[in-house]
Amino acid sequence: MSITRFAIRTLVCVAAVPAISDEPPGPHDRVYLSKAEIESTLIGKPIVSNNLASGMVSRWQFYADGRVDFVNRSGPGRASGKWFLNPDGAMCVTMVARTGCRYWFKTEKDGALANANTREPNAPTVAEIRFEQP
Repeated sequence: MSITRFAIRTLVCVAAVPAISDEPPGPHDRVYLSKAEIESTLIGKPIVSNNLASGMVSRWQFYADGRVDFVNRSGPGRASGKWFLNPDGAMCVTMVARTGCRYWFKTEKDGALANANTREPNAPTVAEIRFEQP
């Protein structure tokens, strides 16, 4: 084999190997929360949600009696509604005549909290979550 062919094959192999980066972890690094973990992690604790698609920042408070309060921090808007957990771990919120469900997860790398619309491995992250500081 000529040196030119060897060099080309080496470059092709190197190009195929992904670079190490500081990008956020992928879906395979997710640890989805169980129903009990959602209850102990989220209920009674005010959270701030950053919706990655819209950029909207909002405050959510889930109460043990099934109530939920929402306040839009990116503009006007607030609402109250009800929340419930499905057996598969989806947390659903009914608010203003609409119900939406999300699956909550932590990242293995740093334990950051986020959610997605499905538990599919390639489901886009909908929102990144942090707990509101008192």
